[in-house]
Amino acid sequence: MKNILTTSLIIACSIISLSSFAQQTPQSNVYSYNKYSLNPAYAGASGCAEIFFSHLNQWVKVDGAPITSLFSANTRIGKSLGIGGNVLIDKLGMLQQVAASGSIAYGLNIAKVHHVRIGITGGYYQFRLNPTGAIAFDAQDVIVNGGSQSSSSINSEVGFLYQFKGLELSFASKQVIQSFSNFGYTGLDGYGLRRHMVGLLGYKFQVNQKFSVKPSVLYKGINNTNQFDINADVNYKNFIHGGIGYRTQVGLIGRVGVNIQNLFFIGYAYEVPLQNIAKYSSGSHEIIIGLKLCKKKKPMLDSLYAETPVQKVDTVYAIEYKTDTLIVERVDTIYINEPNVNRISDQDANRVLDLASRKLEFEHDKAIILKKSYGELESLTNLLLIRQDLRIRLDGHTDNNGTDEYNMLLSKNRVQAVKDMLVSNGVDANRIDLYYYGESNPIADNDTEEGQAKNRRVEMHFLK
Repeated sequence: MKNILTTSLIIACSIISLSSFAQQTPQSNVYSYNKYSLNPAYAGASGCAEIFFSHLNQWVKVDGAPITSLFSANTRIGKSLGIGGNVLIDKLGMLQQVAASGSIAYGLNIAKVHHVRIGITGGYYQFRLNPTGAIAFDAQDVIVNGGSQSSSSINSEVGFLYQFKGLELSFASKQVIQSFSNFGYTGLDGYGLRRHMVGLLGYKFQVNQKFSVKPSVLYKGINNTNQFDINADVNYKNFIHGGIGYRTQVGLIGRVGVNIQNLFFIGYAYEVPLQNIAKYSSGSHEIIIGLKLCKKKKPMLDSLYAETPVQKVDTVYAIEYKTDTLIVERVDTIYINEPNVNRISDQDANRVLDLASRKLEFEHDKAIILKKSYGELESLTNLLLIRQDLRIRLDGHTDNNGTDEYNMLLSKNRVQAVKDMLVSNGVDANRIDLYYYGESNPIADNDTEEGQAKNRRVEMHFLK
């Protein structure tokens, strides 16, 4: 269809045909923060309800350049099912697109370590052409003389997602059912939506319990036209996110985001054009605002240990019996016959700590301490109350079942649960340091159930 606009808009449209033809869905620079916008298989993948709003102003200073607003939400229902929806408003010159779609996804685990999700989307597009203000070089131009026109079409997508440890692979087919919208202009073609592909490949490297690095490649293709984004993203304590990318035929992309208490997310991305439109534009700006709501018993919950109240051990302060050594075979309590704390040797203290670490058990896939572990923790509590000079370090670990992000949070929640029990019984919180590593430091083979059981642990160490 022939578009007649201002001179600057003609420039913009020519750039679209060169650098963005690989996608008929609107461009985005913050997709790494909202992957559901790329692929319906991500619906419910995090286990939480996610709500995002993003706004992109492309090619600032170019009249008629694309302006895109996207509202999306997705959540998980039960253990496997995910649902989601998008509302999109995209404007390019005299063409405006309004779209709404809904998605459903289903996930399953294979051999406990391979996570697969598939998703489908169905939706509706409405297109509107408003030539008001266009500069016509041809007085007989049928678009300019045809007035405002509108048309509609259907939208269909199918997507696939595979996760294994730090590996993430997804691809989606957009416009699976190719459609065509006729605006009613005599002698002119309509607006066609062509089938195209979007693929994402990335691997997350957990440097330590604070830092992770994730290189990734995004692919978009239609017919014989292809476009790639080559990215590197950094995550610090799941709080500060940053990254840089290079988009072929376009330029560089920088992005940064802040995650506030695992609830609110605010991000910004800037695209620096290096080719074609660089002479006319000062770049593209995009913001994203997100809200993540996690219910209890969901994988991404940040306070799993609080599902049941931590029980205080009433006998912590009842030190009545006489002995000059620690009773480690029966760990109901620690008995001492006088206030001279030096009578409890470092060797005996290490025996109590080791026993508490070996006997500590949690409910499956949760951060709730089993009651049969309370005795050893009571003995450890008494020791710390008597030996005020001791400080303790708790290291949380998991097996490799679940995603890296889930396991990192689970290990964090478990060490926090142990600390909460000690603190609730009188131990100063400043004497307890917490570290968590997720699945990154196994001590046994995760391919066996026995090995996985050994890797689900909280290690305890006295600090010098």
